[in-house]
Amino acid sequence: MRPIVIGLVVVTWFCPVVRSQPVIQELSENVFKVGAVTFDKREKTASFPAAVAVRTGAIEYLLVTEAGKAYESLLTTKVQPYDLHVAMLLMGAKGAGEISSQPPTQIDISYLKSAPELTGDNVEITLRWQQDRQDRQMRAEDLIFNTEKGAPMTNGPWLYNGSVIYRGKFLAQVDGSIVALVTDPEALINNPRPGHDDDRIWNIRSDKLPPEGTPLEVTVKLLPLHRSPL
Repeated sequence: MRPIVIGLVVVTWFCPVVRSQPVIQELSENVFKVGAVTFDKREKTASFPAAVAVRTGAIEYLLVTEAGKAYESLLTTKVQPYDLHVAMLLMGAKGAGEISSQPPTQIDISYLKSAPELTGDNVEITLRWQQDRQDRQMRAEDLIFNTEKGAPMTNGPWLYNGSVIYRGKFLAQVDGSIVALVTDPEALINNPRPGHDDDRIWNIRSDKLPPEGTPLEVTVKLLPLHRSPL
């Protein structure tokens, strides 16, 4: 067990990943920073910078790191998945823990149709940016279109499943997968809506995107209802 001191509160958590203990910086009462992630323990929110990576076409991820599958993700970020996971754990989310069997080597239609259900905590994902000197805010799902339904992705929570650890490696950190639109146990967050088993139906709503090169802020909010099935 590793103790992490936040102000006068000691939080203990366990992770077999070999890495130095994260540095938690206190910014103000209830507000802390780990890496490039700022989190508010009272509001249960974690925020960090991102940018649009792909502006048109079909995608399988909402958000990955710059070293992840950026060619099939709407957004990329420089944030380390490990740091976001630490912030979420300190706010009360539950990680998936260690697995003993080999994770999928490829997320394809064959795997998706037989993938086991994931469990996790409900979260909201919000994007913020400035455009024409105005603050803009949008739910992440409002930027995605479901071609099978012929309609935008339905509003609602996402699933913080917390990735998995395999042979001592935290797989979200290895692969850079943060928010998946199709079932990916290695991502930190998954899409719980019908269609998460189909990698052909999620498209970008290009007309809703901010202008090219606009910096974004992503906020993940932990909701009260925990451990929902996918």
